[in-house]
Amino acid sequence: MAGMRKLKGRWYIRVFLEDGKEKLLPTRTGDKKRAEALKRQIEEKEFLVRARLAEQVDRGSCQLHDFADEFLAECKTRLRPSTVDSYTVSLENLKDCWGNLDLRQLTARHLSLVRAYLSSRVNPTTANIRLRSIRAFLNWLVSTEKIERLPGKLALVKVDEALPKFFTPEEIAKIFKKVSDPKLKSAFKVLAGTGMRRSELFHCELKDGYLHLHQTKGRRDRLVALPPALIEDYLLATEYPYRPNTLTQAFTRAVRKAGVDPKGRSLHSLRHTFALQEYFRTGDIYFVKQALGHSHVTITERYLKFPIDYLQQVFGESITPYHADQRWANLSEGKPAFQA
Repeated sequence: MAGMRKLKGRWYIRVFLEDGKEKLLPTRTGDKKRAEALKRQIEEKEFLVRARLAEQVDRGSCQLHDFADEFLAECKTRLRPSTVDSYTVSLENLKDCWGNLDLRQLTARHLSLVRAYLSSRVNPTTANIRLRSIRAFLNWLVSTEKIERLPGKLALVKVDEALPKFFTPEEIAKIFKKVSDPKLKSAFKVLAGTGMRRSELFHCELKDGYLHLHQTKGRRDRLVALPPALIEDYLLATEYPYRPNTLTQAFTRAVRKAGVDPKGRSLHSLRHTFALQEYFRTGDIYFVKQALGHSHVTITERYLKFPIDYLQQVFGESITPYHADQRWANLSEGKPAFQA
C-alpha cells in the first residue's frame, strides 16, 4: 500500500517497490484531502505504477552529461576527428544551456531554449552547424532507446541564403603568384582543378587517372578525374602533406598579399569557382552534381542562380563553353584554370 509524507509544505505519495526501494511521487499540493484522493487513484493502479517505477529504477541514470560522453565515445569509432571535434563543442554548449538535465524530463521548451541560447552567442551559420550536431545526439538517444521519443523538432535558425562566393580568373592568377611554396601551390592547383573539398585531398588515392575518394562528406566514396597535367601536383601535394588547417591559413595569407578582397571568400571558394566554371562549360547541372559529389541535385541548384550572361562576363574570355582542354595546361603552368 502507498503511504503519505509531507515535505516543505507539500504532500508526497510513498510507493514501495518489491526490492525494498522507495519512490516519492509529488502531489504538488499542501491540501491533505486532495493528496489522499491522488493516493487512492494510485492504489487502484498499484500494480501498473510499481511496474513503471521499477523500470525507471532499473534504467538508472539518464543524465545529459553521461549520455553525451557515451555518444562522443561511440562517434570516435566511426567518424572523422574533425566531426567529433564539432560534436564535442556543440554538446558543451548544450551542457551549458541545459545543465545536467535528466533527459527523461526533456520538453519542447528545452529545444527552444538551446536554439535561443546559440542564436544569442554565435552567428546563424555556426548556430545551425551546432544545432545539427545536437540533432544527431538527440536522434541517437532515441535510436539507442535511452529515451522513448523527442518532445518535438529542434528547429534551425533562419539564415538568408547568400550566393556562393567565387574567384575570378584574374583573382586566382594574383593569388597563385603570391604562393612561393611549391607544395602549397600544388595543393591549391589540385583543389582548383578538381573541385574537391579540402579534407578530400587527404583521403584519396590515384588509380588509372582517377582519384578514389574515401571518407567524404556524407560517407559516400566517389571517383574524380585527375587530368594528366595535375598528376605531378597531386603527388607533390600528398607526399608528406601539410595539415588541412595549414592549407587554409596559407591560402588566406596569399589572398591578403595579392590584394584580393576576401568578401567572405576562403579556400573553399575554389570549389565554388570550379562548380560555376563547369556549369558554364557544360550547361549541365547534373554533371556538376556528380563532379562535386553532392547527395542531391537540389544542393547543386544554388549555382543556377547565376545567369549564363553573368557567367559569360566573368569567364567568357577565359573559357569557351564545351571546350576546356586548355585549362589543364594553364594549371600546370601555375596559371588560373581558365586563362585564355
